[in-house]
Amino acid sequence: MPKNNETPQGKGIKKNKPKKKILLILLIILVVLASSAAGWYFFFKNPSGNTGEVKKASEKTSVEEKKAPAKKTVEVESEKLDLGEVVVNLAGNGGGHYLRLKVVIEYPKDKALAKELKDRQHQVMDTLISTLRTKTLADVSSAGSVEELKKSLLQEINKNLKTGDITAIYFTDFLVQ
Repeated sequence: MPKNNETPQGKGIKKNKPKKKILLILLIILVVLASSAAGWYFFFKNPSGNTGEVKKASEKTSVEEKKAPAKKTVEVESEKLDLGEVVVNLAGNGGGHYLRLKVVIEYPKDKALAKELKDRQHQVMDTLISTLRTKTLADVSSAGSVEELKKSLLQEINKNLKTGDITAIYFTDFLVQ
């Protein structure tokens, strides 16, 4: 007579099922670990996926540098001044549209210019607001409008500075409503 836990065929059938389950679990764990390791390797080893292109480009520039005489480029250190958020009504349509942006200006590292910008920040903000209020919805929403807007703001702000000029304007937030 078979015992309660045994089958009529014998003890071997009961013992194989737990072994198969354990083997299957170990196999799944092994696959997950292997795929995680491969993902980690490819992500951290080559996050952009373009190592071949980068190597070719760097080899190309090194060959070109050997052929051509070295050109000296002078990089001027720059500083930035965050002017914060500006919200203005746009011209036209009875003031139904507005522009909200955050502005950061960049200028050459110069103590006199930095002091002037800090002392005259209110005038710079006034120039920003006055210039932006003259723009219409079409002026700020077309494809090349952001670059044109930056150029006009750069010119207007530099007109009012005495000790130097700002070199760039960056919009860190830009919303037209």
